[in-house]
Amino acid sequence: MFELFFLSILAVIIVTPCGYIFNKHNNINIINLSNDLIYGIILISFITLLINFFFPLNTTINNLILILPLLIIFKNLKIYFSFNFLKFVILSSIIVFLLIAKSNIYRPDAILYHLPYTSILNEEKIIFGLSNLHFRFAHISIVQYFSAFFNNFIFGFKGITFSIAIIASAVIINFLAQLIYYLKNKKFNFHFFYLFFISIFIFYKMNRYGEYGNDAPTHFLFFFLISEIIQSFNDQKVSFNANNFILSIFIILNKITMAFAIFLPFIFLRKKEFFKIFIIPKSYFAIIFLSLWVIKNIIISGCAIYPVSKLCFKNLEWTNIIQTKNVSKENEAWTKAWPDFKLSLIHI
Repeated sequence: MFELFFLSILAVIIVTPCGYIFNKHNNINIINLSNDLIYGIILISFITLLINFFFPLNTTINNLILILPLLIIFKNLKIYFSFNFLKFVILSSIIVFLLIAKSNIYRPDAILYHLPYTSILNEEKIIFGLSNLHFRFAHISIVQYFSAFFNNFIFGFKGITFSIAIIASAVIINFLAQLIYYLKNKKFNFHFFYLFFISIFIFYKMNRYGEYGNDAPTHFLFFFLISEIIQSFNDQKVSFNANNFILSIFIILNKITMAFAIFLPFIFLRKKEFFKIFIIPKSYFAIIFLSLWVIKNIIISGCAIYPVSKLCFKNLEWTNIIQTKNVSKENEAWTKAWPDFKLSLIHI
């Protein structure tokens, strides 16, 4: 147990500085640091996705990625040797530790394709036509790339279990810190009540780590995106926020069924603000991130978005249109909850 808690601390310390690149700030508080943790997850996921086009995410490569947070810590010692950072690390680590320690539920999705795909990432660079080995490998979330990063000399292969817990911890800490701020200042606005009821929902419905899969991290991040948009509206900062744009892309890469999330950063945007997308460097980061993911999909399955057969390239040797159409029908059946229906025998 002590080892698990110690590794939870190290995981938070390693990931959080990477988000500072997106959220450069002077105010060292738990809210800002939790934002850093979320965007640190995004940056590491982007780096691992890019690297996997050329190299497997083996221990050597992942060890080299560790240099990035070390450099950021070295350049910002005042932040990462502060009491607030220490407090944030301990609180976040406790949540990560509790989620993993209390997880003892059979997770079929992880065994079927999450863990096998993560193992493939650790052992191989991107594989053309991988979906022909098993169609589930075309449904992979960006979280599996983040998980693959933790197979380094610090964590070993068991480190892949930390990824989703870190996402949950970052959002939970962010929401609780904001709620405490509102309570101390006696501000009971719409954002407060949103955070309050969403937090209740999280603690009631999302307290079993073994059932998280790829859906839970998507929902956590979606709740966080909505929170950021509401807060911007309350603060009357209704302008294009590149960080929210990046976050919406990351949500989609976790679950393609959340594609509508890409429109949320623009919901209150004025027409004259729209062109800021093309002058803010971080916007290009989001576009490149999405483009790499689409290219990855094409290489693995022959489809820009799997299993949408209309977006498949039929002239590629590894494209399996028949399989894609069958998987599409199967997905539709699951979405409509057909497996939950009990069919009765009809006697004629």
